[in-house]
Amino acid sequence: MAPGGTDAGRALSYRPDIDGLRAVAVLLIVLFHAGVPAIPGGYVGVDVFFVISGFLITGLLVKELGESGTLSLREFYARRARRILPASFLVLAVTLIGTAVFFSPVGFWHATPGLVASAAYVPNLLFAKEVADYFHPVRVSPVIHYWSLGVEEQFYVFYPAFLLVAQRFAARGGPRVVAWVVAAVIASMALSLVWTAASPTSAFYLLPTRAWELGAGALLAFAGLRTRAIGTRIANGAGALGIALIAGSAVLFTSSTAFPGVAALVPVAGTVLVIAGGGSARASWPARALAWAPMRYIGRISYSLYLWHWPVIVFGGIALAGIIPDGIEIILALALTFGLSAATFRWVEDPLRHGQIVGLRASRNLATALVASVVIVALTLAGRTVVGQRFAGGSIGKLGPGATDSLAGLIPATGPIADRPLPRDAVPSLLDLGAGKTLINPYINGCSLRSPDTVNGRCTYGDPAAPEVVLLGDSHITQWWPALEPIMMERGWKVVFLIKTSCTYADITTVTASGPKTECDTWRKGALARIAADRPALVIVSSNHRAPPIVNDVVLYGPAAVRAMADGAARTIASLQADGARVVVIGDTPQLSFDPGDCLSTNADHVIRCAAPRATAVEPDWLAAERATTEQLGATFVDSAAWVCPSDPCPAVIGRYVVYSDTNHLTDPFVIALSSRLEAAIPR
Repeated sequence: MAPGGTDAGRALSYRPDIDGLRAVAVLLIVLFHAGVPAIPGGYVGVDVFFVISGFLITGLLVKELGESGTLSLREFYARRARRILPASFLVLAVTLIGTAVFFSPVGFWHATPGLVASAAYVPNLLFAKEVADYFHPVRVSPVIHYWSLGVEEQFYVFYPAFLLVAQRFAARGGPRVVAWVVAAVIASMALSLVWTAASPTSAFYLLPTRAWELGAGALLAFAGLRTRAIGTRIANGAGALGIALIAGSAVLFTSSTAFPGVAALVPVAGTVLVIAGGGSARASWPARALAWAPMRYIGRISYSLYLWHWPVIVFGGIALAGIIPDGIEIILALALTFGLSAATFRWVEDPLRHGQIVGLRASRNLATALVASVVIVALTLAGRTVVGQRFAGGSIGKLGPGATDSLAGLIPATGPIADRPLPRDAVPSLLDLGAGKTLINPYINGCSLRSPDTVNGRCTYGDPAAPEVVLLGDSHITQWWPALEPIMMERGWKVVFLIKTSCTYADITTVTASGPKTECDTWRKGALARIAADRPALVIVSSNHRAPPIVNDVVLYGPAAVRAMADGAARTIASLQADGARVVVIGDTPQLSFDPGDCLSTNADHVIRCAAPRATAVEPDWLAAERATTEQLGATFVDSAAWVCPSDPCPAVIGRYVVYSDTNHLTDPFVIALSSRLEAAIPR
């Protein structure tokens, strides 16, 4: 987020180049979020802001400590509240309205925790817990960018008190204040290095692993006027190198870069060099370039720019989807962002910072901030409650092998299906769809590998002395576990999990946007070798087939892709049979082109609108090829498409069962309802 603002800069002798540096930071972030491919590491703009914030805030605090020997925490918090919160709460309020208008009811329900956390100053804590990957979140939050605001707000809460305590120790003959800051920076940096490797999401979002970046700016502030003694040549070199480091990280870093960790040193060091070089007595040419009037203006409105850009991009993408080309959509979003930011700075941010409307009394400022926070939280929770009551859903009794087929007679064998409202007792609740698919065995951790791991552990379930059954494939085999578990228990089988997400069982290399998935080939080779050594009695396979295959460096599509995938499936099945195993292939799951929760909650009175054409959902050519390949080799083929999509179009709801958890996985209750059918299809 943008740092404290120009008031801090003026207190330390106004630095126009720092406003220009703010402009660089916010433009990197905005263009990165807009999807400009030339700057895949534009997220480092946040790190630039962190250093600036640490520099300016420390300058103010050290100045106050030097003049009075103490700090008024209440006055400090009031100044921060006047500077940060008016624009923040305005954007939150508008975003709350926009989320209710543009998101589906379920989408709104999922977004509300982020809105509440942002109003309560702890969004980074929430996102560290709930977002598996900042760059590829399961659901887009219109306030995910508030995480950095949370980091700074938490820094502002603890840092002045930290300096005050350090000052008192120093007054009693203890280490100087700067020594305490150095120790804190070193500790935070060490933690960042460890956590980035062990828990990258937590390292990305949390203050302890980000504090050293603000601390780097703080240490520069302790240098004070010493930077004025830097010679012009050194200042020019420092500024140029700093800009190069920032630009280089923005261009060379990607979403796969381990961050913050060691990588964050590059933009942080770059920012320190730019600020230090710009502080010399004679302005360096990088400082003069950053002080260009348009850059200074963008820097002044950078906080509002940061706040507005993401919800505008998110809501614009929803409102204009399919209406205008993506490029024009982004241009319009950026134009609206700049307009809103300029207006917010002119009529909200700047006036309230100087005490207009709310005054300068600390108690009034803090009380106003508390009331605004409570109001936004209350309105958000009220909306969430209304949605939650409408889509709470029902419950399901325990089903298993031998149970009556709970789906029998619920839908005709041919289409079209009849329209009807979403059942009030639908299972699972639309609010739980994100948790409805099973990515790993719920009883044993590590049974499903993720990138870059390629070797499964000794992941088994059941009596070690029982006949062995292997589950081989990706999450499309794991999704059947709620139905397979009682079948395996009833038959007294031991289950071995050889599963890696997004990797087909077929012996062929597939490709994604990031390139050929060779790690899947490594995993598959090792899994087949383990099966050959263990010689299980039965192997059940299933996987997503929609990643295109690549053969002789040529990516295949259409009929050629179907043939290549079928040949790869044949090689895997034949290899398993050669090791003495019987093979069951569960046909791939029909897939949707839309989020089922969003569609069903938006069309709760007309669920037919969420049915998908069978030709696109099932892909009949692949279904026929997978069946033919399996049966020609004498293996068992289970046509799951006949259960999931028994009519045309494919229903999103069968009886009271919501079929899909997401676009390509089935819900646990629906899979459990299929237990008796799956049991009958799997040979003993």
